[in-house]
Amino acid sequence: MDQPQQAPDVSSYRRIMQSVRGFMLTQALHVAAKLALFDHIGDGDASPAELAQATGAHEPSLRRLLRFLGSLDVLRETAEGRFRIGELGRALRADHPFSARAMAIMYGEPFIWQAWGSLHEAVLSGRSAFEVAHGEPLFDHLARHPQDAAVWEAAMSGATAIEVPAVLPAYDFSRFARVVVVGGRGLLLVGLLKRYPQMSGIVCCAGPADPAIRARIEAAPDWPEVADRCRIADGDAFAFGSIPPGADLYLIKRVLHEWDDPEAVRLLTNVRAAIPDTGTLLVLDAVLKAPNESDLAQWLDLNMLALLSGRERTEDELAGLLSEAGFRLARTVPAGALSILEAVPF
Repeated sequence: MDQPQQAPDVSSYRRIMQSVRGFMLTQALHVAAKLALFDHIGDGDASPAELAQATGAHEPSLRRLLRFLGSLDVLRETAEGRFRIGELGRALRADHPFSARAMAIMYGEPFIWQAWGSLHEAVLSGRSAFEVAHGEPLFDHLARHPQDAAVWEAAMSGATAIEVPAVLPAYDFSRFARVVVVGGRGLLLVGLLKRYPQMSGIVCCAGPADPAIRARIEAAPDWPEVADRCRIADGDAFAFGSIPPGADLYLIKRVLHEWDDPEAVRLLTNVRAAIPDTGTLLVLDAVLKAPNESDLAQWLDLNMLALLSGRERTEDELAGLLSEAGFRLARTVPAGALSILEAVPF
C-alpha cells in the first residue's frame, strides 16, 4: 500500500510572492489616495455607489479596488456592503496629523513609477534609474514639470512633518542663538524657532533659491509666531561663499543623501568656509545599519539609486565625508528614523 505523500513546503514561495506582488498594493493605494477615498469616507462609511458618484469612478471597478483594500485592513467592508476606514487607512486621510496621502500619490505617479521600472538598467550601468527612464536628472525634470514638482514637494513636506517632532526632543538646541539650515523646506527651522524663542534662523537653498520655499514656510501653522526671526538667503549653497557666515549652528537635513560623494563634500566644504571655528554642524540623515539587519535606510538607499545620484551611508562613511571637508564627527544621536551627527570644525 502506497504511503501518503507529504505535501511540499511552499511557505517560502508564498512569502516571497507577497513581496513580488507589492507593486499591486503600491498602485492600489496610489489610486485610492488620488481619488481621496479616505477623505470621502471620513469618520463614517460609504457605499461603492456613493464613492463612485463622489469621485467619478466606474462603480464596478471601484468596488473591486475597495474589496482588495478591505483584505488588507486599509478599509473594512460592513455586512451591508459599505466601507469604512481600517486601522492602516487612517494615515491616508489628508487631515491626519501625520498623513501619508501625498507620499502614496507620489510613489504611483508616472514620473516615479517609470523610474523604478528602469532599476535593472540602473544596476547594470550605475546611472540613476530616473535618468535612464526620463533622460534627465530628477531635479531638472521637476523644474520643467510643475505638476510633478507639486506632487514631490507635497510628499517631502509630509515626510518632514513626521520627522520634525522626533528631532526636536532628541537634541538640546538651547545653546544656539543663530542657525543656518542648508537645504530642506524650512519646516524644521520653523519648529526650532517656535521651541526656542531666543533663536533666529536662515534657510539657504541647496540649489537656486526656490520661490515656493517662502510659500511653504508661510503655510506652516506656527509661522506667524516666528516670522520676524526667519529669512531665506539668496544664492545656491553649492556655490562657494553663498552660505551665510557666522552662525553658531549649521544644520543639513536629508540633503547629503541626494548627492554623490564629491558633491556632498563640496557642500560640506562650503559650510566649513562659513562656520566659525567654535560652531557646530548637525547632519540629519538615515544611517545604514550593520548588514542583514532590518533597516529602513536600505530601502531609502535603493530609492536613491532609482531617483538620484546619491545614496544612504554608514556612520563611518559620513564621518569620512565630514573629515574631508574639515569636520570631526563628535557623536551620533538617534532621532526617530533619522540620526543626528554632531560635527565640529578642525
